[in-house]
Amino acid sequence: MGIIARQTIKGTIWSYLGVIIGFITTAYLYPNYLTTEVVGLFGLLVSLSSLMGRLSLLGLPGVTNRMFSYFRDKQNGHNGFLRIALLFHIVGLIVFLLAFYLLKPYLIDTNIEDSPLFAQYLYLLVPMAIAVMVFAFLDSFNKMLYDAVLGTFLQEFLQRFMILAITLLFVFKIINLEQLIIAYAVAVSIKALILLLFLVRRKEIKLSLPQKTIAKSMRNEILSVAAFSLITGLGSMIVFSIDKIIINQMLDLSNTGVYTIAFYFGSLVVMPSRPLLKISGTLIADAWKKNDLETIQDIYYKSCLNQLIIGGFLFLGIWANIDNILIILGDDYTQAKWVIFFIGLGYLFDMATGANGQIIAFSKYYRINLVFILILIVLVISTMYLLIPLWGIVGAAIAISTSLLLNNIMRYVFLLVKYKMQPFNWKFLLVIGFYVLLHLALNFFPKISLIPDTIMRSGIIVLLSLGFFWFVPVSYDIQRIINKAINKLS
Repeated sequence: MGIIARQTIKGTIWSYLGVIIGFITTAYLYPNYLTTEVVGLFGLLVSLSSLMGRLSLLGLPGVTNRMFSYFRDKQNGHNGFLRIALLFHIVGLIVFLLAFYLLKPYLIDTNIEDSPLFAQYLYLLVPMAIAVMVFAFLDSFNKMLYDAVLGTFLQEFLQRFMILAITLLFVFKIINLEQLIIAYAVAVSIKALILLLFLVRRKEIKLSLPQKTIAKSMRNEILSVAAFSLITGLGSMIVFSIDKIIINQMLDLSNTGVYTIAFYFGSLVVMPSRPLLKISGTLIADAWKKNDLETIQDIYYKSCLNQLIIGGFLFLGIWANIDNILIILGDDYTQAKWVIFFIGLGYLFDMATGANGQIIAFSKYYRINLVFILILIVLVISTMYLLIPLWGIVGAAIAISTSLLLNNIMRYVFLLVKYKMQPFNWKFLLVIGFYVLLHLALNFFPKISLIPDTIMRSGIIVLLSLGFFWFVPVSYDIQRIINKAINKLS
């Protein structure tokens, strides 16, 4: 667990430095200087480019995650793996450009009235989707080289820093709205080029021929994994990107903007899990290769417990300050309250079930994920079309939260039945009980002015949580991190 702990800490540091920057941009600059339509445009461009770009990879990230360990050999150019990856990129790019050409008239016609800004800047989807293709592959490739931190730095910190910078240029009238929107697309896309240059400098990008011919069985396995990963990838992207697309279609770009801001706050809960799951996936893949179930069980248990502690801490911190957050956002974002709650709760479910997805994905039963994904697709789309007319963007958040809950229940039951893996014990109840009691205690504190109230509530949560998890032997990993921090401070 040493490499997991080190990279998780580094990734979390970059993630939360990015959170600070993102908070300034999303909570203050966007509501005060941009219209909800422009914010909605940003969210919609990111969702659609992510969907198109990842689908255009034709399942390559899944092939990388599952099979790269059989090719890994820096001296021999990783035995031709990057030539295979390049072929996937070329075919996928052709498919994407053709699909975009055919879909462009439909996208313009369906958005020209309710979302004219999106129709005007539709062309930005092309470079953004291509950047998603490149970054998604290179990030998974770099992760399999045991570096989960760089991708987190680029995605969570550098990208947000650049977005803050260009937003400030707009606020001070150095650039106009059109230049801001184009600069936003560049800021979101540039991380792909940076990661590529980094890997070239490390001499990891070699398009050399393999030292030995790839066996027919291996080629067939690559195609099988790619096809499966493409289908499951489609399901995952539908579940986690379709919300903004459906809101834009059923409501308008303004509602999409409010939802985008609210979703940002709710998703703060899950950020620490990203670097942890990246490096955990690599170790789980190696453990499955050795059939080391004990190591897998250990990673499963610790990922569940530690993520519940961290996720619960963040969820409580956000919800305890929800009224202060709404004051900062302003009157246009009053609907955001329950969107933040349900998105945050859904991600808390996801964190508390740990690395279950990675364990299944790298096991011999990886195809079962397809069943889970198909159920999720039906569930999320049907519930969104059912709940959005009733409760607007709050209905969309409930749909996503429900999907995350059921998805993780299915994975939990599967691992329990197939491998007798069960990560939960009395410590989880202790963590949940502590956070519930702390929430109830905070309700007795009277409301005061904005900044002092935020500092007071946040300070109480931080101090009591640190004290509880330092003195009570719930998680030795968390205790060790607190002890290290105390030693450095002292």
